[in-house]
Amino acid sequence: MNKILHIIPIVLLAAVMCGCDEDYYGNWRSISTLNAKGRADASAFTIGNTAYVVGGYGFYFVPTYFNTTWSFDMDDYSWHECDTFPGKPRRAGVAFEIGGKGYYCGGIGVDNELYGDMFEFDPEKPEGSQWTKLEADPFPIGGFYDGIGFAIDGIGVVGSGMTASHGTSGDYYQFDPRKPEGSRWSRIKSETVKRQGACVFVIDHKAYIIGGRSNNYRVATFECYNASTNEFTVISDDIVRDYNIDILYRYSASAFSIGNDGYVTCGVKFTGEVLRDTWRYTPDAGLGHWQPIGDFEGPSRYSATCFTYGRKSFLLCGQNGNFSTSFKDDVWLFSPDEEYNKRTSR
Repeated sequence: MNKILHIIPIVLLAAVMCGCDEDYYGNWRSISTLNAKGRADASAFTIGNTAYVVGGYGFYFVPTYFNTTWSFDMDDYSWHECDTFPGKPRRAGVAFEIGGKGYYCGGIGVDNELYGDMFEFDPEKPEGSQWTKLEADPFPIGGFYDGIGFAIDGIGVVGSGMTASHGTSGDYYQFDPRKPEGSRWSRIKSETVKRQGACVFVIDHKAYIIGGRSNNYRVATFECYNASTNEFTVISDDIVRDYNIDILYRYSASAFSIGNDGYVTCGVKFTGEVLRDTWRYTPDAGLGHWQPIGDFEGPSRYSATCFTYGRKSFLLCGQNGNFSTSFKDDVWLFSPDEEYNKRTSR
């Protein structure tokens, strides 16, 4: 079924600006469920055709924080419980993959303790010894949560978030696992915007950072990190002015990239509305352009987990409230080349 662009005026305006037609491409399908309790604020990294999901939390009579690690086969959609994460249970950490190993740091625990410890996951090691705490290489400024983490050109980049030492942060650090122990972190010296709860996608040696909040105000700045120059630049410091689409202001959203396009979906708008709309960003020499595509077809949510494999991306879990039924365990497949048609079965 085609989705006609007359649902809300702002989407129509954005669609006209971007020159898209009445057919949306980008289709969502429900394909699986996590073999465990629903959760939000889990983190994930991918190695080959396998995604690893670690941490997160839910509310089951009391707040419940997890230290489990689950692997998800992105070919046959099966789940397997892996080694237990050796740190304290936590949510809202960051994770990325470098050289066939996963890295995980940060997060906040049930007692509101913030963590800055760094861990390495090696799937080639025997079960029971796959996680290693990198004792000599904790995050340089201590505990944090709700930050950003990604790998680009064999280097990890971690920053922003709420920190124990500096409050909301605009600092970013590189992590290079090839360096000697105790010297793997270095600060990226660049002026960046303070934010927590932002999202990021990586396209062609560049990372694009959007959304989030600072002191409970929305962050309007759209930034780009260029791995070639090791610098951050501002693409837009006011989305409404430059794109006339304020619906992109959100926090705790999900983002991913496929090919030369980035995608942002779900999250919370600053009116409190929990969202399902999905937007595609295509970079160019200027601002690039944003285009609305098919809405996420599951229940609206925020703090979901996502990852990409080839020409398909997966979004799973998340929450849309604070009750036990608000924490989701479903897994959705996004296919950018399929016409949006509201199919929700496998």
